[in-house]
Amino acid sequence: MELTRQLELLDSELKTFLCRPGSLVADLVLVALATDLFETGLAVREASQTDLPHKAYPNARLAFETAQNLLVLATHETYELAGAIAWVYFESKDAPWRSEIERAKSGNGAGPTDEQWLGTRVDQMARIWNSVSHGTAVVLQEALAIVRRDRKKRPDNWLHENLSHRHHRSYTLFAEKNGNVASPDSAELNEKMYRALCRETHVRPRLDSFGVIHNSTDNTVRIDILPRNLDRARRAVVGGTELAISEGIAALRWQRTGAV
Repeated sequence: MELTRQLELLDSELKTFLCRPGSLVADLVLVALATDLFETGLAVREASQTDLPHKAYPNARLAFETAQNLLVLATHETYELAGAIAWVYFESKDAPWRSEIERAKSGNGAGPTDEQWLGTRVDQMARIWNSVSHGTAVVLQEALAIVRRDRKKRPDNWLHENLSHRHHRSYTLFAEKNGNVASPDSAELNEKMYRALCRETHVRPRLDSFGVIHNSTDNTVRIDILPRNLDRARRAVVGGTELAISEGIAALRWQRTGAV
């Protein structure tokens, strides 16, 4: 199975990738996302081999989103700062419930506010980064200021940009590196793929194919929901995840070697 081979390649890239002092935080985010992508790919592979392959759609969607973030970060023109922004952004999403837990532990409601908790986390990571690359702590402080400044912007992602356009830029960079031209409609294709994945993962009555059986004797109706096309679902989740895994491999390799 091609998915198994792709997972082996991603695992190899993860084992080969070494974090660098000057880009420690960005590299940490990259590795963490790639690790999650690898585990998600394993989950899709397992679910796709069951009699319920369509239940792998949520993980196929997660793989798509993770790979997109990986590519966007790996090819960002200010990789070190972008990685720091991503780290602070995702930590900020945890701040409300993590600070609440700390206040609950105090017994009297005392403890850090959301902002205080986030500030402490940034200070901790800044000290770690500064210990291996002196002077880099200011990058995290800049990232914190940017996240606080832009938190109400939309779309709500760590760049507050349309990631499909950034996704396309990654393909353009890869193509130029190899002397080729990227497909001009890659952003549109990615958006269509994402919409399809969202459709399969959101709550909705799945009545694409059903029969109505009317019993005229007691005037009751029985709905017979017909089986899904399992082969088509299997191909969709596996194919989409294979693409996501290949993008994760490309992202790691781009930062490790400057090539794909």
